[in-house]
Amino acid sequence: MSCSVFAVEPQSLARANSAAARLLAECVDRLPSEPYEFTGDIVMRKVYGTELKRLKFKSKISWEPGASFAEYEIYSATNSLLETLRAERRGSVITLTRTLGANREAAPPPALNDSVQGTDVTWLDIMMDFVWWRNPTADGTDKVKGRDCAIVKVFPTTPLPGCAAVRLWIDTEQRVVMQATQVDTNGRETRKMWVRSVQKIDGQWIVKDIEVETPGMGRRTKIHIEDCKAVK
Repeated sequence: MSCSVFAVEPQSLARANSAAARLLAECVDRLPSEPYEFTGDIVMRKVYGTELKRLKFKSKISWEPGASFAEYEIYSATNSLLETLRAERRGSVITLTRTLGANREAAPPPALNDSVQGTDVTWLDIMMDFVWWRNPTADGTDKVKGRDCAIVKVFPTTPLPGCAAVRLWIDTEQRVVMQATQVDTNGRETRKMWVRSVQKIDGQWIVKDIEVETPGMGRRTKIHIEDCKAVK
């Protein structure tokens, strides 16, 4: 894997960071403006393939500028509703509400970095909240699945345990996040996420398959979107 780092001269670095900020803003701008509904599976497996856990989900997401929201219903493999989480974002402020079970009993909201039902996936992953984080900086270039990507580092708007920053590999042509790594205060990678495939729906690029790995755990979790449709 080749990786070229932007120049470190102050003026060059300032230009590179400005370009990184524009690229991330364009990535957000390319998100569909109308709400979408998704259904799919979250499957955790050992590295050699043994299935450890399977969940189902339904979600509704709106990327409307200034007032985006995401709502996820997480189900067991036998279709029992386990929990529902809704996140509403206005500017840099995100509000989480959570209920448990089919009776939708109110419960304390999780931290964005909390695991979804014991899998490698966190709420941060499935909501992709990091694309709205501020002060992005340029962190190099790379190729992912043969696509030219700029690496952009973003930082949490509020303290997030175990997460000092997230590095995003953004396809410079399609303006789609292809890969992300979460790093701690020592710069160590604590989690990795890959976009395995995307699909084009009504002229919009939508992620279809994502894999998430916690290094050293000997397993991976896949998010597979089975169905996706715009809500008119």
